[in-house]
Amino acid sequence: MERTGSMRQRRGGFGSKACKFTAACMSGVLLFCRGEGVAEHLREGLQNRGLEEVRSGATNPILTVQGTTARCELNQNGGQTAQAAATGSLTLSQKNLTAALACVGKSQTAVPEHLANVCQPNGKSAGANQCTFEDNASAGTAVALNKLLGVETDAQWTKVQQAQKTNTTTEKWTLQMREADLPFSDKTFLVGCKDTSSGSSTKNVCKLTVNVEARASSVGDHNVVTCAYGKNSNPKPLEVEMSTENNTLTIQCGTEGSLNPTSYTTDFCISDSTDLEACTKKAFVNILPTFVTSWWATTGNSAKLTIPQTDFPEADQHIVLGCVPTTTASEDPKKAREKEVETVTPASCRVLVTIKSRSSTSYGSSAMQMLAAASGAAAVTGLIVGSL
Repeated sequence: MERTGSMRQRRGGFGSKACKFTAACMSGVLLFCRGEGVAEHLREGLQNRGLEEVRSGATNPILTVQGTTARCELNQNGGQTAQAAATGSLTLSQKNLTAALACVGKSQTAVPEHLANVCQPNGKSAGANQCTFEDNASAGTAVALNKLLGVETDAQWTKVQQAQKTNTTTEKWTLQMREADLPFSDKTFLVGCKDTSSGSSTKNVCKLTVNVEARASSVGDHNVVTCAYGKNSNPKPLEVEMSTENNTLTIQCGTEGSLNPTSYTTDFCISDSTDLEACTKKAFVNILPTFVTSWWATTGNSAKLTIPQTDFPEADQHIVLGCVPTTTASEDPKKAREKEVETVTPASCRVLVTIKSRSSTSYGSSAMQMLAAASGAAAVTGLIVGSL
């Protein structure tokens, strides 16, 4: 019994020491974790402080782009120590039609001045050059936005805000476009901010490249096709259907394209053609025996085909016509990257035309006439029965 009691005491003593040891370990772990947490907070604080110090003491301008909003922060120390201009880009498209630019500095101006125009890359300016960025070197020519886009539009940069702080002034502009303002081929222009303080470095500048994606090619009422030539304008061929009830087709190539095949007044591309400029051609008389070239009428960069209702084929026919862009990307891709100007190869606009057979269209008309006649007869019968 004494041994048993002694063993219990020893076991109890051992258990107590183990608990104390475990508690001490846990305390150590908690202290360690708490120390790690404090250290992490210290590190974050130092990092944030470091970022603030780097930003406030930055020698070069900073251009931040988020989506379609750009913010240029020019060097705040007179700009004399700036070693490199800040550059960036944004893209406007059917899904993103609004852009914003903010210039922050002690004394600055927008480029071009007041953003009354935009800078067309690689253009040649006459007279005073409004498109000088880094080192006062020309980056293009100042042109009206509607001229660069090639559309009739009143869209332009508008100054919406000027905020004055202790040491800086913020000037903000916005550009609001509509889908109808989108160009027929991808376009690029430059805008930016420049330090105007005396003795400022010619590198205290922000240059923003704005890429504007072209609209999509489309088919409107009465088979009116409007072609565009952007990289995303023609994901697949447009489809139209000609019939005795809708017997015209109009293809509008615009000033940036031309109708193909070039012999379109007599020939068409076969239906599986993917390259309008090198397609397999056939003559219209092969599918429309009474065809004459006078069925085509051309006005400027638009052509209209009219098939007389009595001259539709015996069976459905499929042909391909379309517009090929007359402009191509001519700038060397390496130089384009250096200038931050996007180089894009324009895409052709293919139109797959189904010419319905005379029998199918006449059957549809006859069916509608029979339905109308049946409806009329039923109405008359109803009136007679009602009068009895």
